[in-house]
Order: sequence, then structure tokens, then C-alpha cells
Amino acid sequence: MKVCVIGVGRMGRRHIAAARGAGFELAGIFDLSPEAIATTLAECDVPKSSAFSDAKQMLQAMCPDAAVISTTAPSHCEFVCAAAEAGVRFILCEKPMASSLHECDRMIAACSAAGARLAVNHQMRFMEQYTEIKALAATSEFGGLRSMVVTSGNFGLAMNGSHYFEAFRYLTDEFMKEISCWFDPNNVPNPRGAEYIDRSGQLRGASASGARLIMELGADLGHGIQVVYGCRNGQIIVDELAGLVRGIHRLPEYRDLPTTRYGMPATESNRRIAQADAIKPTEDLWRAMLADRSYPDGVSGRHAVAVLVAANLSGEDGGRRVLLDDGLPLQRKFKWA
Repeated sequence: MKVCVIGVGRMGRRHIAAARGAGFELAGIFDLSPEAIATTLAECDVPKSSAFSDAKQMLQAMCPDAAVISTTAPSHCEFVCAAAEAGVRFILCEKPMASSLHECDRMIAACSAAGARLAVNHQMRFMEQYTEIKALAATSEFGGLRSMVVTSGNFGLAMNGSHYFEAFRYLTDEFMKEISCWFDPNNVPNPRGAEYIDRSGQLRGASASGARLIMELGADLGHGIQVVYGCRNGQIIVDELAGLVRGIHRLPEYRDLPTTRYGMPATESNRRIAQADAIKPTEDLWRAMLADRSYPDGVSGRHAVAVLVAANLSGEDGGRRVLLDDGLPLQRKFKWA
């Protein structure tokens, strides 16, 4: 099967490795930047004849089975719709899925009309640091996941924060219903360009059952990603960059006591899991999409964008609680990358 990659910056080059690992033959690459093309030709062993100066022309000429859209968010909708209209059957789009909810809806509709499968590169369900935690939290020892607290360096709500929106949805099997967000007063320059804005600050989200996602990604924080999963009977603490997991839960004879008895005797375990990796989980996503197994589809990607929209509305209004079902603006475009 042939794949074309639209956008071959750093992430696009990772996508080339992931697609090849999943068994695809690279048929063509496109990027507006000559420097990005030159780097890709050299680093990824791509023949110059596979480089195109027009993405739509590439899709028409190469008739690929699959396409990767790894440009920045403002062009995702255009290229996903073009790939669907060109007959591409499997389309993988980088996150955030789009710059507006209206664009998400256009992408989903275009792929549905063309019979194409659309995935968004939220790979959480293929990463051990989430699959293992989901299984562990559901055991009787831990008693079910009730909160997810992420403390990290400043990775931006859109650039990486959106991954945790999908991780929460995957771990709880619930969509978020409400968001409150508090922005830092100043914007930090965006590494992807001065035209992009991706806010830092704090966020609280909740699902219909009351499960919570709490994020601390202040602009004055410069290292690490720690996640604490709060369960009925214990906690799971994950250092994602180091691949370390510490679990602690009540002994069996104390599990039925009220939650106010939070200092009961407990048992502790420590283990290592696979560190965060940008390539292998994307390979697994491709395999799942090709086999029509569970994968992060357009609905999942749109939900992450809806959370981003709600977070921006809340942050602009001093932390006002925003309901995701309460008429979020569809047409408004945001300046995330």
C-alpha cells in the first residue's frame, strides 16, 4: 500500500518512519518549505522524484491508499478534504484536528461521503503508559479511576494538552461535559511561529459521572510530566518521561471504609513502563485503522478540539465554567498550531 505525507517537518519525518514501520511504501512527500523537503530527502532516504511542490497534484498523480496530514492546524481541513476527494481510503491527521469545530465537521463529512477512514493522531490507546493504567485503575485493588492530575512543563493546551483530553476520554470512557480554565497573563512565544498562540495555565474538566481532569501547565514550569491517577482505594503516580509507575492502595480489609479514612494501611508497588514514544504508537494506530479496530477517529479528534474551544472561552473569561453541550462557537478559528 502507498502513502503520501503532506507536511514533512520534524513530526512529518516521524510519520514517514511510522508509516514505513506499519508496512506502507512512501509514494510522495509535500511541504511548502524547501528546507523541510531537503532535510527529509537526506534523513529519510527519499528519492528526489518523490518530492512534490503541490499537494493536490501529488494525490492525483500517485493515487495513494493512505495519506498523512502533518502540517499545522490551519491547513488540516483543506488537505484532509482534498485527500478524501482524491479517493484516499485511509487518512491520518495530526492534532489538533483543526482550527475550528466547523472545520472538524467538514473533515468528518468529507471522509464519510467518500467512504474514507479518518484518524487523528491521538495515540493514547496504543501507549503502555495509558493502557496499563486503565487496566490497573479498574481492578478491585484500586477501585476505579476518579481523577487525573497532570503537572508538566509548559507544553501548551493545544500542542500537547489536547493529547490529555483524549487520554482522559480513553481512560474513563466518557466525554468531558464542562471545562474551567485559567490562563497565564502573558503568551509565551510559540516555537512553531509567531502567528500561533497556544496558552499556558491551569484547567479543570469533568465528565457526566464527575470524573475530573486537572492540568497544571504554567508558563513558569520548565520540566517533566507527572500524572497522578486518583482512584477509590489508592493512587497511581506516573513519571511519563522516565517511564516510572508507583502504585499504592488500601489493604483489602480496609477497602469498604469511608473515603475520609484516607490514611489506612496500604501496599505499594513500583515498576517501569515504556517511555513516551512518538513512532511506535502511530504504527499501532495505522494497524488498527487498517483492520477497522478501535482507533482515534474524527469524533474523538473533534471532542479534543471542543475541549480546546471551551478552555479558550473559559480562559478568556477568567475561568468561567463552560459546558461543552451549550452551543460552542462553530465558526470561530483559533490560532493554535
